[in-house]
Amino acid sequence: MKALNINLYEHLDNQEVQLELDIFGPYEPVKTAQIIPFKPKVEWGESAITVLREGLLCNTLRSLADGRAGVATKDESMAWLMSNNIDPFSFVVCCSELGYNPETLREQTLFTLNRLNTKSNNP
Repeated sequence: MKALNINLYEHLDNQEVQLELDIFGPYEPVKTAQIIPFKPKVEWGESAITVLREGLLCNTLRSLADGRAGVATKDESMAWLMSNNIDPFSFVVCCSELGYNPETLREQTLFTLNRLNTKSNNP
């Protein structure tokens, strides 16, 4: 390959400066793009979503009654239980999709938790 010479004349104190640029440079083979396959998209069936909702509801109710659960876990579980948000895995949607009345289950859960707290405070 040829080098292209570019002469730059700069008159600083009567000095001439020459710059040589090799714009064609050494030959480098063209790199091809590597194809990275995507992982297949996970498809959730209705039965799998129902099982997940049931597990979420049961585990959350258990954590509220479990004396070993930490304060942060209980606070998060109680916030979820008391929320009226409508999201795919909100308390209201989980209850409704599983055939429970959210208000009734909420009231019964609070009643049971009250009784458990009363029993643990009065041995």
